[in-house]
Amino acid sequence: MAYSSENDLLKEMSESDLAKLTGDTSGQTINSDRVNNAIDNADAMINSYLCGRYSVPFAGTPDAIIKKISVDMTIGNLYESAYGRTTVPSTIVWRRLNSIKLLKDIQSGVVGLSSIGSGTGTPPAIISNKDDKSTIFSDNILDSFYE
Repeated sequence: MAYSSENDLLKEMSESDLAKLTGDTSGQTINSDRVNNAIDNADAMINSYLCGRYSVPFAGTPDAIIKKISVDMTIGNLYESAYGRTTVPSTIVWRRLNSIKLLKDIQSGVVGLSSIGSGTGTPPAIISNKDDKSTIFSDNILDSFYE
């Protein structure tokens, strides 16, 4: 189930503007396939950021913040496909960047989702193949450079 809908987008912009973003230069007909594709891409981005902390895709009605992120990213996707990256208005770019920052904050646990609960706890551990023994210079040698 999608986190946002065409109706959610129409709360942010007029039908004419949405129709123009989806390819109708007259602003009369909304191309629902393009809208749904943009929503799918936004939701895929949300799921990719939050898969380590929450079980995604979210079931049922999405949290309000997830819906907002989905709407903002969908609008950004529509602008990018309609006009290219060079003419996307700065407010749209900032909405998209803020959405990504918010996703990172949710991913790291700084921001929680109220309707979903605490999630799976901490994000997956980072595994490294480095240890203290594999260093070339010891701490004593490195410290001698600062003296």
